[in-house]
Amino acid sequence: MPKPEDLQVIMERRPNWEFLRKLPRELFGFVFEEGGALNGHEFLLCAYNNEKARRRLELVYTDETFDYVAIRQVGLHRYRDFRYITRDKDVFAKSMETFVPRLVEEITPDYMPLSGHMLRDKGILSWDFPDTLPDTIGRFEKFITSRHPLDFINNATVILDYADFAAGDELVFLYNRVRNEFYAENKIGYIPNTIHDFDAEDLETLETLIGEKLENYLLNLGKKA
Repeated sequence: MPKPEDLQVIMERRPNWEFLRKLPRELFGFVFEEGGALNGHEFLLCAYNNEKARRRLELVYTDETFDYVAIRQVGLHRYRDFRYITRDKDVFAKSMETFVPRLVEEITPDYMPLSGHMLRDKGILSWDFPDTLPDTIGRFEKFITSRHPLDFINNATVILDYADFAAGDELVFLYNRVRNEFYAENKIGYIPNTIHDFDAEDLETLETLIGEKLENYLLNLGKKA
């Protein structure tokens, strides 16, 4: 395994790093952004941003684990793509030259996730109940729905969420593809929390729980912020 690089060397190399200069300046409606910012342990190499869609791909170096990694941001969901994580700058550069278009495409609003066949078999892709829900409840707006779910971390797929983007508050509904279970989590001030208010084994039960609890839950979650 390559030895960790000195962060200062990486920061000085970034403006003239050939692979960054050769990356496309626009992909699938996402605009290339230069890096250079250091946020905690993460040094931003570059990003592809679609501000209107609230979606972003970042290529970063983290001196917490001394890795190069791609980070996805979809609404309030921010998570690392571990398929291409490496300490080797040349391996990372070669991978990103090849796969950046795919990484960006995978977070476009209309992308069908790789787990689509499992979601279809479970009835999620044809689940039209979220379409009947209000677009806004209090200060929360409906963002992701089962029409275009999002494969997330830990074998989970986001099938519905309501978010207050300004405050970083959210109620998100997920399906775990390994446990074959539906559940929900919330965020308050960007901090995720485990809840059990919407645990369900099937869509019918989840639909009932959402119908009974959603509005009051969001209005009360808003009061906590």
